[in-house]
Amino acid sequence: MSRKLFAAGCWVLIALGLVHLMGHYGLMTAEGDTEAERQLLSLMRGNPQDMGLGFVRSMFDIVAGFSLAFSILPAGMGLLGLLLLRHEGRAPGLLRQASIVYAGVYGIMTAVAFRYWFPAPLFFLAAAFVCFLAAVATVRRGGA
Repeated sequence: MSRKLFAAGCWVLIALGLVHLMGHYGLMTAEGDTEAERQLLSLMRGNPQDMGLGFVRSMFDIVAGFSLAFSILPAGMGLLGLLLLRHEGRAPGLLRQASIVYAGVYGIMTAVAFRYWFPAPLFFLAAAFVCFLAAVATVRRGGA
């Protein structure tokens, strides 16, 4: 059961990355629906700052970079977890340790999402957290 729960958590992370990538595309193509939104986007795109070492970035560039990173990292962690599952038979106890790490990381991410973000990422992160926490609770110590 713990293998299935861990795999489910990994698939939730992959889905989160893909759904967020669609949102990232929306951000990159946004023009603003109201005058206030258009003005905000114009200010974010139109005031590049020297960040040192020849890097000139606008606030929009920085937000877009974080948005893209948040699309890639959960998907990458999900893929890494599936790879881990594939090879965990070679290392007894690996699934339990990985489940603890994933549950800890995504528990913290769920708290961050609850405090700072909106429902979509919160629900995905909470679902992944619950899967990994349940995997911890169901995995046998010292083995799979």
